Amino acid sequence: MKRVFVSGASGNVGKLVVKNVLEREGLELAGGWCRESGEDLGTLAGTGQAGVVSSSDLASGIRDSSPDVVVDFTSTVILMENLKTYADAGVDAVIGTTGLTEEDMVKVEELVKEKGLRWTVISNYGLGINLVMDFMKMARKYYPYVTVTDRHHVRMANAPSGTAATLANVASAGPEGEIESREVFPGVTGARIAGIPVTSQRLPYPGPYSEHEVTLGRQDEIVRITVQDFSSEIYMDGVFLAVEKIGSLPPGTLVKTLEGLG
Repeated sequence: MKRVFVSGASGNVGKLVVKNVLEREGLELAGGWCRESGEDLGTLAGTGQAGVVSSSDLASGIRDSSPDVVVDFTSTVILMENLKTYADAGVDAVIGTTGLTEEDMVKVEELVKEKGLRWTVISNYGLGINLVMDFMKMARKYYPYVTVTDRHHVRMANAPSGTAATLANVASAGPEGEIESREVFPGVTGARIAGIPVTSQRLPYPGPYSEHEVTLGRQDEIVRITVQDFSSEIYMDGVFLAVEKIGSLPPGTLVKTLEGLG
């Protein structure tokens, strides 16, 4: 039985993680951390009482519950502090919170190697996006033009989304098409991430909705791929694949893609 601790247990995705831990075989809810300290985690998730209450302090919550793995869907603002807490506790972690910079990721890699940890820091655990990334790796050498657009609701914490940044980095390995247009307003053709134009749109979509669009171009041909997600449930299979596989990874391993889980 694998014991799972959920950070951000009362959030939109956190509640789904708690629900899945309670429903999937081979898993046990060790504990959780969120703003509603002392509340039953099952009740917060809408599944009925689970007999496990949320902790008021992350470090003590992990220490007292002795989990095998932590699943984190919290906030970019507190994520680096959370990661330091997991490192101090020496616990495996599946990280779904996005917004880490390249500089942050360097620190995370150093932490993982130094402490001999096993962490997954994956910007999107959804099947669709990961299949698109696989396609892009194959197709990119034939298509010198590429743009990425992400569309989220107005309360989205960061712009671009972590997924959009990951798509741009994946797309960076390929020829670079030249455009003759001069930007009259800086950034109007998109901010550059790894040389790829990325645009974020924030509109009053329903909360769980997200959309990522990749456009690939070559002479006389445009390929446009759009992935629309209508609920956070689509991340759960990827999250729990990581939960299942993480304990078998060599110490000092940081996984950044679902493909990296083998």
